[in-house]
Amino acid sequence: MDYYIERADELFAAYQAVDPEVVHSAWRHLLPAQPGLACDIGAGSGRDACWLAKLGWTVTAVEPSEKLRNPGQAHTTAQHCKPGSVTWLDDALPDLKRLRSLDQRFQLILISAVWMHLKPDQHERAMRIVSDLLAPGGILVISLRIGEDKEERFHPVTAQQVQMLAQGRALAPKVITRQPDVTRPGIEWDCMAFVLPDDGLMFF
Repeated sequence: MDYYIERADELFAAYQAVDPEVVHSAWRHLLPAQPGLACDIGAGSGRDACWLAKLGWTVTAVEPSEKLRNPGQAHTTAQHCKPGSVTWLDDALPDLKRLRSLDQRFQLILISAVWMHLKPDQHERAMRIVSDLLAPGGILVISLRIGEDKEERFHPVTAQQVQMLAQGRALAPKVITRQPDVTRPGIEWDCMAFVLPDDGLMFF
């Protein structure tokens, strides 16, 4: 977390410089015609939360770093999103205690460039909690960074491991793909999108 606190201004500018339509092009087609409730976990600069809000979604932006959360909140306000369309929350994986206390279910949960920060022994709990927050028919999107990690910020995890955890929570894979980073050579992203089948069953 110190890395993100110390470089908050630099990271904010870098995140905002990238078009979310490009970043999320692999799964963009899965978004339903009727927007609903979305949750952006690890919302950072608010780029993706703002994008979703402008598409008509009501977004809960979850970000534990105050140095990113405050300018992110200011950004979503400055972008003239519909009042109340983006709500910011100080919370984090794997527990998401404050998010769970809202007692909401989301049609979309986005976890972009976050899962690698979790320790391996936190993955199963995080997947269970996140899948419980999905509404029937809801979409879960997770992206993993692939490439050098000079600052040693990330823990080892593979797309296959994430898929196995999702399968254990009865999530159906819809997109599994690897794509290059938009601006940085040598960095790639494994993008995965899953759907919770709307069959009336509850999974524990």
